[in-house]
Amino acid sequence: MTAPDFDVIVIGGGSAGSRAARTAAALGARVAMINDGELGGLCILRGCMPTKAMLASAHALHETRHLARFGIRLEGRAVADFPAIIERKERLVRRFQQAKIRGIEQGGYEVTDARGRLTADGAVDIGGGRVLRASRGVVLAVGSVPTMLPIPGIEDVPVWTSDDVMALRDRAPASMVVQGGGPIGLELAQFFARIGTEVLLVNRSPLLARCGVAHLGEELRRALEAEENMQLAVPGVIEQVERDGAAIRFSIDEQGRRRTHRAEAFLMATGRRPAIDDLGLDEAGVRVEGTTIVHDRALQTTRPGVYVAGDATGWHEILHVANQEGEVAGHNAAVGRPEREMDYRLLMQVIFPDPPFARVGATLAEACAAGCDAVEAVVDLGTTGRALTMGAEYGRWSLVAERRSGEILGSAILGPRADEIIHAVAAAMYYRGTVGDLLAMPWYHPTVSEVILDLARKLGSPAP
Repeated sequence: MTAPDFDVIVIGGGSAGSRAARTAAALGARVAMINDGELGGLCILRGCMPTKAMLASAHALHETRHLARFGIRLEGRAVADFPAIIERKERLVRRFQQAKIRGIEQGGYEVTDARGRLTADGAVDIGGGRVLRASRGVVLAVGSVPTMLPIPGIEDVPVWTSDDVMALRDRAPASMVVQGGGPIGLELAQFFARIGTEVLLVNRSPLLARCGVAHLGEELRRALEAEENMQLAVPGVIEQVERDGAAIRFSIDEQGRRRTHRAEAFLMATGRRPAIDDLGLDEAGVRVEGTTIVHDRALQTTRPGVYVAGDATGWHEILHVANQEGEVAGHNAAVGRPEREMDYRLLMQVIFPDPPFARVGATLAEACAAGCDAVEAVVDLGTTGRALTMGAEYGRWSLVAERRSGEILGSAILGPRADEIIHAVAAAMYYRGTVGDLLAMPWYHPTVSEVILDLARKLGSPAP
C-alpha cells in the first residue's frame, strides 16, 4: 500500500481552511492545504472587509448631509467619488490579503494551488494525475457561492451578485433593484442609496424575520424608509423580469398589490450556498441533503475522518464561526477522531447597515421552544439619553432571560454601536451571568451600553 502523503489534507484556503490547517499543524500533523485560486478567502476578498470599507464611505457621506441637526452648516454639497471609494476599498483589501498570506506562510503547512476533489477511497485528487492521501483526516472548507432565485425571465436580463459588485470600478448605477433583505442585501442596498443610486429593496419576508426578531425588523424598516434614494417592497415578490431598452422592468407583488418598476441594475442578494459542486461527495460516501453536507457537532460528515468547516457547512456563514469550526475540524482531523465538538450557545450575528443589528444567543421564541421559562424586556433606544445626544432616531434592544434564575439567554440590538455592545452581553453569557449580575456591574453614564440596566430592571421583577 502506498504511504500517505500527509496526516491531514484541508480543501479550501479561506478562513475556515487556513484555521483548520494551522490548528492541525500546531498539533504536529503533516498538513497540506489545497486552495483553488487567489488566497485570502471570501471575507477579505469579496465579503466582510470590502463591504465594510464601502459602507464607511457611504456613512461618512450621509453624515455630511445631515449636519444641520447638530448645528453645523456645510458650505457646498458633499458628493460621492465612486472610483475613489472603490480604490480605497481595493487598497484596504490588498492590505488585509497580504496580512492573511503572511499568516498562511507562517502556518507550518504546505499550500498547493489546485482544485481538490474526493475520490471513492477517501483520497484527494488535485488534477494533473496527482492524488494525495491523508493518514488521519480530511477537512472540507470549500466556502460558498451566491444563490439565485428562479424568477421568470431572469435568464434574459443581466443579474449581479455581490461578487459582481466587488468588481465595479468606474461608476455606480443610477438605479437598482436589490432582491434580498439579509446581510448582503441590506448592506449593499444602503451603500448604493447613500452614494446616490435610486434603490428598491425587495424581500419576501419582513426584515429580520429570519433572525427571529421581527419587532426589531419593524424598527429597521422605519429607519430605511427614512433614507433618501431608498424604497422598500417588503414583504414583496418579484414575479417577472424583462428587458426594457437599456434597463430592466420588474413586475412585483406586494401582498396582493401589483406594481411595475424600472431600474438600470438588478442585484441578487439572496445569500450563498456551499460550493460543493464536483467535489466528489457522492463517490466518497459523504451525504448531502439539499445543498448541505450532513455532519454532526464534531463537524464529521457521514464518512468517518472527513470533516467540514466554514461556509461549506451550509449553516452559519460568519467568519468567527468559521474560525471556530476550522479549529474543531482541524483538531479532530489531526488527532484522528471526533474529539471536540462545536458549542453554538454564544452564536453571534451582526449586520452593518445604519443603524447596525446584532444578536447573540436565543430569542424569546427560541428559548421557549427549547423548554425554558423565558421572559423578555425591550427598550426603544431612540428615547434614551446617549442616543438622543448622538442624534440616533431609531433603535431597539431586547434582552431574554430565564425567569427564575435570571440567567441571560440572549439579546438582540438594533441601534448605534450594536456591533460592539453585543460583546458585553456575550461576555456575561459566557460566564452564565444573570440579570442580577448586570445590575451589580458598573455601567458608565452617559453611554448606549448602560441601557442594559433598564432592560435588567424590567426583567428583575418579571410578570408572574
